[in-house]
Amino acid sequence: MEDKFEQLKNTWKEARKEQPSIDSSAMLRTILKNHASSKRAHLMNVLILFITVLGLTAFFYFVAPMQETLSRVGIGLMVGGLIVRIIIELVSHQKARQIDYSTNSSLSAKQAQEFFAYRKKIHGPVTFIIVALYTIGFYSLTPEFSNYFSPLWMWIIDGSYLLIGVLLFLGIRKGIVREIRDLKRIGDLQNALNES
Repeated sequence: MEDKFEQLKNTWKEARKEQPSIDSSAMLRTILKNHASSKRAHLMNVLILFITVLGLTAFFYFVAPMQETLSRVGIGLMVGGLIVRIIIELVSHQKARQIDYSTNSSLSAKQAQEFFAYRKKIHGPVTFIIVALYTIGFYSLTPEFSNYFSPLWMWIIDGSYLLIGVLLFLGIRKGIVREIRDLKRIGDLQNALNES
């Protein structure tokens, strides 16, 4: 029995030796491709959020200028949260640009790890706080909107926010999971490059 175990162990070791190692230039190309994709995603987020801010601002300025203080605070929370997120995405893009993967050094690996930790923090409590403030802002509009809409329409408006919120949450979560996976993969590849 012991011979079979030793034979299996030796066969496994030989198989590992025979596996071709990924060449470092291919790893670097993969890292750079994923890194470029991550930076593009930050800019796309900025564009989408900026268009949303413009749309909300135009709606509340031209279509439905709110008069009550609570409504104005709500608008401030909604627009302010989006502006904070735009700033975060721009800072993220700038931080990502500063990582120089082509140096193949421990410095670039350290920068990548710090960026990964930063983005995890952004996708955790920071995103939760921004979404919570946006939601509070949205529902702060309900008292003034109820002056213009019937109770049925108010139920539809408030309920649709929940439905849209769930759909957006799922979409945003999918993007976050993909970004975290890509950043982790970049870090793993960077570490493999540094070890080779």
